[in-house]
Amino acid sequence: MAFLLVLASCSNPKSFDFKGIKSIQLEKASFGKNLVNANFEYYNPNNFGLTLKQLDCIIYINDQALTEYHLHQDFIIPASSNFELPAKMEIELSKLLKNSVDILMNNPMKVEVKGNATLTKGFFTKQVPIAFKTEQKLNLKEALKSMK
Repeated sequence: MAFLLVLASCSNPKSFDFKGIKSIQLEKASFGKNLVNANFEYYNPNNFGLTLKQLDCIIYINDQALTEYHLHQDFIIPASSNFELPAKMEIELSKLLKNSVDILMNNPMKVEVKGNATLTKGFFTKQVPIAFKTEQKLNLKEALKSMK
């Protein structure tokens, strides 16, 4: 019986479902690099909790690389539930300008996240590929409100 429990706990975790960008706040605006804080919402389809150890991704907007996203701290991911991960990113103004009409008009844009996540469950560690696509509006007006 103990062997079956160990075997079940070793099963490959399913990749998280990307639900979208929950919030965006512009921390620093400039003609060069802009600092953006966001919360990405995910769903854990696994019936067990996991610990996210590391996340390394590239974020694409309308099929063009926008920025890299790295998270190198432990996050406890509850079983079968939604959760949010914070993201602090540097985005070049020139990359934002390529999508300025869609951003200003608050049009839906294709958002894609590709990379890898390192997950642990007990003593077991697994690297899981990340690949999400969604369409979402990026509300610049709300992001600018957060600037002080």
